[in-house]
Amino acid sequence: MILLGLDAGSTAIKCVAFSEEGRQLALAYTEYGTSAGAGNMDADAMFAAAKQVIARCTADDAVDASDIAAIAVTSFGEACVPVDRDGACLSNMLMYTDNRGQLEAKRVLDSLGADRVGEITCTEFAPMYSLPKIIWLMENDSTVRERAYKFLQAADFICYRLSGALTSNYAHACRTAAFDVEARRFSEEILGAAGLDPALMPDPVPCGTVVGTILPDLAAELGLPASMRVVQGSHDQIAAATGAGVLAPGQAVDGTGTVECITPVFDHIIRDCEFVGSNFACVPHSVEGLYATYAFNFSGGVLLKWIRDSFASEERRRASELGCGAYKLLDEACPSEISDLLVVPHFLGAGGTPDVVPTAKGSIIGMTMQTGVGEIYRAAMEGLTYEMAYNLEKLAPFGISITDLMATGGGSCSPIWLRIKADIFGAVSGIRSITPLLTAEAGAAGCAMLAGRAIGLYSSLDEAAELFVRRGEPVVPDGSVAERYAEKYEKYKKIRNFALDMYR
Repeated sequence: MILLGLDAGSTAIKCVAFSEEGRQLALAYTEYGTSAGAGNMDADAMFAAAKQVIARCTADDAVDASDIAAIAVTSFGEACVPVDRDGACLSNMLMYTDNRGQLEAKRVLDSLGADRVGEITCTEFAPMYSLPKIIWLMENDSTVRERAYKFLQAADFICYRLSGALTSNYAHACRTAAFDVEARRFSEEILGAAGLDPALMPDPVPCGTVVGTILPDLAAELGLPASMRVVQGSHDQIAAATGAGVLAPGQAVDGTGTVECITPVFDHIIRDCEFVGSNFACVPHSVEGLYATYAFNFSGGVLLKWIRDSFASEERRRASELGCGAYKLLDEACPSEISDLLVVPHFLGAGGTPDVVPTAKGSIIGMTMQTGVGEIYRAAMEGLTYEMAYNLEKLAPFGISITDLMATGGGSCSPIWLRIKADIFGAVSGIRSITPLLTAEAGAAGCAMLAGRAIGLYSSLDEAAELFVRRGEPVVPDGSVAERYAEKYEKYKKIRNFALDMYR
């Protein structure tokens, strides 16, 4: 059997085919050709791109289309697209970056109180989530108000167009800020305060649920078996954690791309006001009975890119001559010793966790006339890691502890950054090892694992992980540097918090 994982991002979409033994057979990728402007996306264009990558992936010589058993879908969250009874889009998809819904969010909070909303949703209620945008559309767009049948997120919409089923997996439903995490249903109390009919929301289902078979006309158009099952996957971060084999408490995945996000797994619901107020969320995991949260910093790999582009002209020139990447040369230019610099990495504001201070600024402290780009580069990697260690420190009082960390994304390809992370996390967070993931497409792989479990090919995700998850050599902390890193971390926290107070 062949399993498909479809991963829809905010700028591009990919489809990956896997054998039932977990081997990647083919991949197709495309960027979206149509954008409706900042914070908006053309949902029809997104589905057209989805069909395109499915068709290209399944046409690969390594794929026997007749052997495709199921497809599972993941995507970003916090979006919303209204559809009518015939499935037609009534507006562009409003993304998490859309700034509408601020006043609407405040009204719901004024009505119920932040503590009550947090108790139900285990999420801090903010304009980035779907519900405030739904309210805005219903109040400001007459077409939506008169014809809206359901409000869907990106993965929900793709699953609907593939199967005709109007559903949302639990992890995505959480990103509406209207989902009762414990009851596993949309909250009538919150929707009532929002002035919305609960019937406007799709049916919530567990992550990795078969919601139907591919529509006959679409199967014929794409050359797919009429029996192919369509599976609601998960939110993209949960799907990536699944594809990384992060399936038990104490485990987490550290995804370092443009943004850095650590996704830990735990076994209890957290609705504490301090937890929710720190912008952490409690989200159902792909494994029933487990939960995950997101600790993230907007300045991840993008900070290193800025350093490369702003300060490393010589490294970029040499890289061009040598036919290698500039990051490789920057790694080589890094001092081997712990940096005397301190970098507070809020160069895109502090909009993640545990502090939301959008006006915050980044800083590089301790520079002299002798400071070179290699030291700045190393200090940035240390500062980014200190920031994530601070997140882990804030999670610990809520019973979330991490012993084993998987690393994915571009950051996992840097041996020196893996070493820095192992040493800092080991010194201040108690992590025993950080292991790079060799599976390139963790989100799509997680979807394929969910699809395989959903159709009974695997008895559990643990069984699927034995086949799909490929790990590199673990990097363990160097105890000889632990004391110095611990001292440096305490200095980092003082400077970090002082700087944030300046911009609050």
